[in-house]
Amino acid sequence: MEISAIRPHTDHYFLQGGGELGALTRTFDWATSPLGSPGNWPQSLRTTLSIILSSRFPMFLFWGDELIQFYNDAYRPSLGKEGKHPMALGQKAIECWPEIWDIIYPLIQQVKATGEPTWSEDQLIPIFRNGKLEDVYWTFGYSAVRGDTGAIEGVLVVCHETTEKVTTVKKLQESDTRFQQFMDEAALGIVLLNGPEMRIELANELYARMIDKKWEDIIGQPVFDIIPETEPYFKNIIEQVRISGEPVYLYDHPYYVLIDGQKKEGFLDLVYQPYRDSDKNITGVMILCHDSSEKVIAKRQLEESEQRLRAVIEAAPMPIGIMTGKEMKIAFANQSIKDAWGKGNQVEGKTFSELLPELEGKGFYESLDRVYTTGKAFHSRNERIELMVDGQMETFYYNYSYSPLFDADGNVYGVMNTAANVTDIEVARQKVADSEQQVRSIIHSAPFPIGVYTGPEKTIAFANQSIIDVWGKGNDVIGKTYTEILPELENQEIFDQITTVYETGTAFHARNQRVDLMIDDKLQSFWFNYSFTPLFDAGGKVYGVMNTAAEVTDLNRAKQQIEESERNLRNIILQAPMATCIYSGENSVIRVANNAMFEFWGVEAKDVLGKPVFEAMPQVANQGFEEILSNVRRTGRAFVANEMVATLKRDGKPTDVFINFSLEPIREPDGSISDIMAVAIDVTPQVIARQQIEEVVAERTAELATANKNLHRSNAELEQFAYIASHDLQEPLRKVGTFAQMLEASLGEEIPERAKSYLGKIYNSTERMTGLIRDVLNYSQLSRDEANAYRTVDLNTLIDGILVDYELMISQKAAIISYHHLPTLEASPQQMSQLFSNLISNALKFAKEGIPPHITITSAVIDNDALPGSMTATPGNTYYKIEVTDNGIGFGQEHAARIFNIFQRLHGKTEYSGTGIGLAMCKKIVLNHHGEITATSQPGLGTTFTIILPGKQ
Repeated sequence: MEISAIRPHTDHYFLQGGGELGALTRTFDWATSPLGSPGNWPQSLRTTLSIILSSRFPMFLFWGDELIQFYNDAYRPSLGKEGKHPMALGQKAIECWPEIWDIIYPLIQQVKATGEPTWSEDQLIPIFRNGKLEDVYWTFGYSAVRGDTGAIEGVLVVCHETTEKVTTVKKLQESDTRFQQFMDEAALGIVLLNGPEMRIELANELYARMIDKKWEDIIGQPVFDIIPETEPYFKNIIEQVRISGEPVYLYDHPYYVLIDGQKKEGFLDLVYQPYRDSDKNITGVMILCHDSSEKVIAKRQLEESEQRLRAVIEAAPMPIGIMTGKEMKIAFANQSIKDAWGKGNQVEGKTFSELLPELEGKGFYESLDRVYTTGKAFHSRNERIELMVDGQMETFYYNYSYSPLFDADGNVYGVMNTAANVTDIEVARQKVADSEQQVRSIIHSAPFPIGVYTGPEKTIAFANQSIIDVWGKGNDVIGKTYTEILPELENQEIFDQITTVYETGTAFHARNQRVDLMIDDKLQSFWFNYSFTPLFDAGGKVYGVMNTAAEVTDLNRAKQQIEESERNLRNIILQAPMATCIYSGENSVIRVANNAMFEFWGVEAKDVLGKPVFEAMPQVANQGFEEILSNVRRTGRAFVANEMVATLKRDGKPTDVFINFSLEPIREPDGSISDIMAVAIDVTPQVIARQQIEEVVAERTAELATANKNLHRSNAELEQFAYIASHDLQEPLRKVGTFAQMLEASLGEEIPERAKSYLGKIYNSTERMTGLIRDVLNYSQLSRDEANAYRTVDLNTLIDGILVDYELMISQKAAIISYHHLPTLEASPQQMSQLFSNLISNALKFAKEGIPPHITITSAVIDNDALPGSMTATPGNTYYKIEVTDNGIGFGQEHAARIFNIFQRLHGKTEYSGTGIGLAMCKKIVLNHHGEITATSQPGLGTTFTIILPGKQ
């Protein structure tokens, strides 16, 4: 019949839209079909058909006893160019599908009879299309559609053709051998690290030789268990690539590995490439290594000027371009990006749009402007880009980034464009036969365990690396039975679960299920979410079971630890010797309290537990505790009060008591405050006793003032003596040095070697003694009253001057000294200069051999309640914490207090020069300024000196 001759059914809402099939459905002569005119169709058919026509997912509907057919535009391509379309619309199923009737009819009948849906994955169902019978693979589900009376009137088919995927998998399996051959023959060291634990999934022999290991000893092991000495240098880079998805290229990067306790050092060219699965999710990092040691040694001999550095950047293999200003004018472009653009070398000074007009209207200009405007970087992967190269439009694929460039004021002044040409990789991925990387990604790099077991004997037909790692039985599992590989599961119900799925065709799912596995000859407990799903053949018969899983061991153990921690906290509180309780929530509900706290409150536990504190004990309300609790919960800062007056019940009546009282916030893992712990001590007897003692103390104050005056006079006389003694000792030392020089001159050039040795020792001894006397003299002068010498001192300017004095030593040791935003204090300029000069000198002196010193000086304002116990806060004063940190040899923390004693040394005089007075002077200077100095250190990990000083004296 002529479709165009039929009047379209345009007045029915359920036939609206739907593209080509919507139009064909509207113009079909339904009056001649068993269904009759659409106006008489049941509501269930109308609704289902409306959903099908408006869906972009392939759908097919069989309706009625004669299985009249409907389908949508999304399903249309599966019928091919020459075949069943458009005759299939409105046709009876048996007339449309004779070639596969024995396959689909039982499924239709099963759904109509039971109402249960079916599901098949990658099922081979040949159909006639494109002029021939083709092998076509489908993933599809049949589900019942109930009519207006509730009876099943139709069967809805939701399907997706997977022919390309199945064909791809087969091709990938065929190329697996070629890929391994490529790995073995590659001139680069290649290693694939999988997951956050950075486990070595793949590696070639060349990589194993680089780290002097056997290939079979490293596969499956965390890389930093194999070469732990490299973790500080490479772990952060690998984490960066795995998390950000951006590749990292390192050239001439230094490294070392330990071989029989000896360092093997060299340089590598490294490429860190994110490793993705078929869904483009990052599952690991692929590292390509090339030993560039010989090249680095040669290049270092040639690096003589800044021009050389620019030449290296210019020749970088990664395209780099810099555009400035709102108009995106090209300020710099290396040769790689010039070659990529294909517009010649004269590109600087042109705008991006002027140079590449072919990119207009494709979002590139807009992305650049957005980065320039917002200051947020833009990244794109596998982007298709068409460029005019040598007069011809060519297609490329790039991973590229637009990164904002900020000036000193934090304003964006330009955008840096970096890119990686991945055209070959992308084309290879699209042409699966040439993509060895995709082979490994699909077959072995699934992010979750997958296994397939066939037959009643549960033969392992497929197992990806994730499930092999979970089993811990090695890689040789294919072809063996599930029970043979995992005999320890026999009494854990899992074998029965698989058997039931195989026999019934009904999937089984488990959550948070404990599974005991034999790992390294030890039965260990794990927790999994796992499923056993039946696999059906073309006849609808179960031929195997697919096992998917997700390990949740850490989650379950964390939950157990939280519960254990909660029990421990409750036990600690209940057994605490002090009155202790926990308030929960905004209303400060009393969640737990010990007997000491109930006695302190003067209440019974049953009357207050589980109630808001101010509702349960109204007698403590309106005493300021509400605001204190609210402030702790809001700010997260603890509250401590000593001898606070509170009114509590004592002997049945309100009584004023003195309490030492603290509130400490308890935080959740996300940082939020859930509870507040309160600790209280009744110190009323102590306060009363102290008040009585203070009366006695007042009587002794006058006597103490007189003694203090006498002590000041004695100290002044002692300092004068030290000054005179030190001054007078220098004269005989100068004479010893002079006579030694005269003796050496009188002996002439024929001086014996032994005499030279003796004279050298005299010179060294006099120099050390002179330095010691000078330091003693300086130390004695620190005791003088310099209150009148305090002036405003800018520590930034002061340290600028100190670094000029140490300029030669800093240059010789290639030291880096960082400091900024240091405070301006009221202090003695001379003593402050001596303090920081001694600390910087110490850091330079005690540097590690062969490692440039790195000294950092930072400062921050601290709260008065954070001051050490040796200091008392002055109202209105500001206190600064200044930290001087180095990367030197460090020392054991047990020596932290001793190093500030005069003449104390932790090393021999022949190892490091010095008199042992420098840090004692630092201690004295800080005490003179009413401050405190401490040191923290570990051997080999450097030292941090912490200085706390008031802003005003």
